[in-house]
Amino acid sequence: KIKKRVLVTSFGSFGAVTSNPSADVIKVVQHFPAQSCEVLTHEMQVVYSEVMETVPMLWAEQKPDLVVHLGVHPDIRCVRVEQQAFSDGYCRLDADGLVPVGNKCIDNLDQTLRTSINVKRIVKKTNKLWRELEIECSDNPGRYLLGFAYYLSLCNDNSKALAIHIPPLSEKITVPLLSHIVATIIRITLHD
Repeated sequence: KIKKRVLVTSFGSFGAVTSNPSADVIKVVQHFPAQSCEVLTHEMQVVYSEVMETVPMLWAEQKPDLVVHLGVHPDIRCVRVEQQAFSDGYCRLDADGLVPVGNKCIDNLDQTLRTSINVKRIVKKTNKLWRELEIECSDNPGRYLLGFAYYLSLCNDNSKALAIHIPPLSEKITVPLLSHIVATIIRITLHD
């Protein structure tokens, strides 16, 4: 049986986020025993031009069955599985102090792209398995690098792309906990 290829991306540090938990989580997720899939990982810098170049290149080179973009958000209550991303409104400066041309991801495409993956069902199934942290559906990935990367992936294949916002680390919210939740979401997505 051919193993499915899952590509999980994360981001490096930016602004006040000196250690991005998404980068810590993919290091653990990469080693999860998954009989049905091979997990490939890639950490990107919080730079629009790098993401614009890297995401399409990863799709072309790795030919993944699923791409999951991981990013951090400030809400300590939950993990958010994003259902859509936006083409424009990227006004927040990246780690290099730049924004994309015209504050847009890709010109002349739909303002909003949605994944065709059934996020509500995945969230419902994941919540049954994890009580430590709420997992929620979200329609607002923000207009920063995670939303930017997600839009690029949705342009490539909206049936194989997801984005997950994880909370910052704390005493209760640990890398092992978040890694298990992300791995569970991946497993459920592949088998759904």
